[in-house]
Amino acid sequence: MRFPKWWQAPQELLKINGHCGLIAGWAALHYFGINVSAPRFTKACRYTKGNGIFTVDLAFALKEHGLRVSFHSDIDDEIGRFEKIGYNRARRAGILPEPALELSQVLRERRRGHIPIVLFNQSGPDSGHFSPLLGRRGDLIRLPYCRSGTMTTEEFLTAWTGSGILRQCVIVKRPD
Repeated sequence: MRFPKWWQAPQELLKINGHCGLIAGWAALHYFGINVSAPRFTKACRYTKGNGIFTVDLAFALKEHGLRVSFHSDIDDEIGRFEKIGYNRARRAGILPEPALELSQVLRERRRGHIPIVLFNQSGPDSGHFSPLLGRRGDLIRLPYCRSGTMTTEEFLTAWTGSGILRQCVIVKRPD
């Protein structure tokens, strides 16, 4: 099965400012054969115009819609009040933060058929962007929802470890 293109997402999602996390989540659901309404998924992700979505909320929304997930992050010493609500909600759903993964571990998860959704700085500091990570070809990391569709390994590692990013990712797995 082919992974959906970002522009195949519902128009309701495409019209939202800061839609990258919502579209990455929609694509994972779609890839695993789960259909959900755009408004329902947006609400489950706790999207706001000011914040977009947090990685932990994306993990929760994907689990709530039937997928198995794990949430990985470096330790975050600056979790705000709104984000803490997401962490608490995720914990109650059985999603506990796990240590950040190395790129080799993320690629291993992809080879197992899982979909990693990574958060990285796309165009500089404090420009967090979500994309599925679909593998590596040579020195290029396949990130279909970033501007060019790929980044060199070095570019990706710099963007993935940038300010406020904390090597966060959600590993999305087929439902049981």
